[in-house]
Amino acid sequence: MRNILILAFVLLLAGHPPVLAQTFRSIDNPEQFAADLVKTIANGASNDAAKTVTEAVGQPAVFSQIQSALRVFDGKKFDFSKKVVDNEIGGALRQIIHYSYIEQLGFVYFRFNFKMTSKGWVLAHFTYKSESNELLPKDF
Repeated sequence: MRNILILAFVLLLAGHPPVLAQTFRSIDNPEQFAADLVKTIANGASNDAAKTVTEAVGQPAVFSQIQSALRVFDGKKFDFSKKVVDNEIGGALRQIIHYSYIEQLGFVYFRFNFKMTSKGWVLAHFTYKSESNELLPKDF
């Protein structure tokens, strides 16, 4: 089970183009964006979630990789979800982590890294990881 999540994550990162080539879309409310994306994934709408992420990071070319990585959640019941971390640093950097317990998958964490630009907040990175022994995954 955990290997499936790791494989999906690796696939997500494998096709990730250089950051400098990205044309980000600004996000007015990072907290609402993160909550809405987790809800979209929980509702089994991996296509919509992949579209939201690719539009936010300005990389439509990675849609299929993100879509494939998120399909692991399709048909799974999200038993519990909640924002567990919301760190803002100097009004310029923000990390939000949502924790979910998903039946047939286990404990999954969704991490959103936002960065401020002259146009507002942008989603610089999105990932998820499974962890059962620690409160948070070690690299989160």
